[in-house]
This record gives sequence, C-alpha cells and structure tokens, in this order.
Amino acid sequence: MMSVSRMEAHASARRFLGQTFSGGSGWTVVMQPELSFEHDFAWCVRFDSQEHLDTGNRALAPFTRVVVVPKNGEAPHFPPTHLPVAAYLDQLAAGD
Repeated sequence: MMSVSRMEAHASARRFLGQTFSGGSGWTVVMQPELSFEHDFAWCVRFDSQEHLDTGNRALAPFTRVVVVPKNGEAPHFPPTHLPVAAYLDQLAAGD
C-alpha cells in the first residue's frame, strides 16, 4: 500500500476543496490542519468556512467539514453523512 504523508494529505485536500468550492459557494475555505487525524486507511483533513468561524452561525458552515484522503492514492472525497467518520473509515479499510 502506498503511503501519503500528513503534508501531502493537506495539499491534496486543499486542491480538492479548491475545485469543489470554486463555483461561487460564497464561502472562504479555511484549512484546519491541527484538527486533522490519521486512520490506518486515510487522513481526515478538517476545514471550515471563515464566515462560520467569524460568526458561529451554522448556516454559514459547510454541511460536511472533513475531507477523506485515502493513503492508497485514491481521490480525496467527502465521507457519507449517514455514518460516523470512524465507522466509514473502518468500512473502507475492510474493503466494504
């Protein structure tokens, strides 16, 4: 299995978010590397919107505020919202 460093995961997540929110979401994306965490299968990179951080207004926050960056080189993506992130990562690691 290929390995992705924390720094590579953050860079990959930043590119993914730049592409995802480039179409006028109205948010200023702020990376939160200090809240990122590592799982055996992937890095989970946290982010938020500056507008939410400034006001505390949840309506100004992205619905999902974590990007999953698989360590095997697969594309970064948002986790499904119907599962806790840890459960989703365990499913990915198991091949489900």
